[in-house]
Amino acid sequence: MTGLLEAREKLRIFYGKYELYVTAGIKFLLGILVFSMINEQVGYMERLRHPAVVLMLSLVCAFLPVNAMVVLACAMLLLHLFALSLEACAIGLCLFLLLLFLYGKFAPKNGYSTILTSVLCFFQVPQVMPVSTGMLKEPSAYFSVLCGAVTYFYIRGVQENLANFTATEETEELAKFTAALKIFTENKEMYLMLAAFFITAMVVYLIRRQSINYAWRIALFVGNMVQLVIFLVGYILLDMTEKIVWVLVGTLLSVVISLILEFFFYNLDYSRVERVQFEDDEYYYFVKAVPKVFVARKEKRVKRITPKSRGAGGRRKLDQELDIDEDLLE
Repeated sequence: MTGLLEAREKLRIFYGKYELYVTAGIKFLLGILVFSMINEQVGYMERLRHPAVVLMLSLVCAFLPVNAMVVLACAMLLLHLFALSLEACAIGLCLFLLLLFLYGKFAPKNGYSTILTSVLCFFQVPQVMPVSTGMLKEPSAYFSVLCGAVTYFYIRGVQENLANFTATEETEELAKFTAALKIFTENKEMYLMLAAFFITAMVVYLIRRQSINYAWRIALFVGNMVQLVIFLVGYILLDMTEKIVWVLVGTLLSVVISLILEFFFYNLDYSRVERVQFEDDEYYYFVKAVPKVFVARKEKRVKRITPKSRGAGGRRKLDQELDIDEDLLE
């Protein structure tokens, strides 16, 4: 355990010292992942599929706030949808404007949550996000998770209805709009996921705010179990039992990541809890103080000894500095 604590402190010190470079590197790598996935999933415009475009956009995102990545990802998706179908692009534009409004209004500082939710949805393990959001963020951050999930389901719906969107007959225009709207009106899995994410995030947030021992650990385990039950029951009712395996994998991954987050952000020593009571003219105050677990940095002191004389006087001085019995050197 001590080794893990020391590693954590070293990581914190390293991040504090090189925060600018570490953050830029993370955004650059995340940008490569996001834009590459967009080209892989909906790469309908050939010009955007060039690796140079991905690298250039990722490099731009590395030096801009994370919200720039959200906007650029939406723009890239719209260009691909425009190359596929004007109707799909129009519906996507209206959707993204609505989502960006909700995001900017309620969760403007949660760009990572929006991006990671969409990415993890494509990997079929999005259960990590509502628990992590409930542990680290305020309830309004749920809207960032919602934006990421809805974006994923729209893109997936377009892929599943390519036959409708690629039709060339003029009489099929209404069918294209209908197909785009059905992605939202008839997608019960999307509503199941949004409901599960909302309930999980609120449960985790409410529990971890309580003044009880091991509040975060209780919150993450209860939240993951609640989410697991909701998804299992929901997929069974929707007759989508093939999704259950991925739900179990996602829940297990969520537990592991939640424990890592607790270790880095809320590692407390409940064996040394202190309760303090004091008052002023108007109130009595009851305070519960729980110390954090940390390892003090070890300061290495190197003392160089260069005796000027090899005689008895120099040797006696050396004995005193090193606290050595003089008889041992006779």
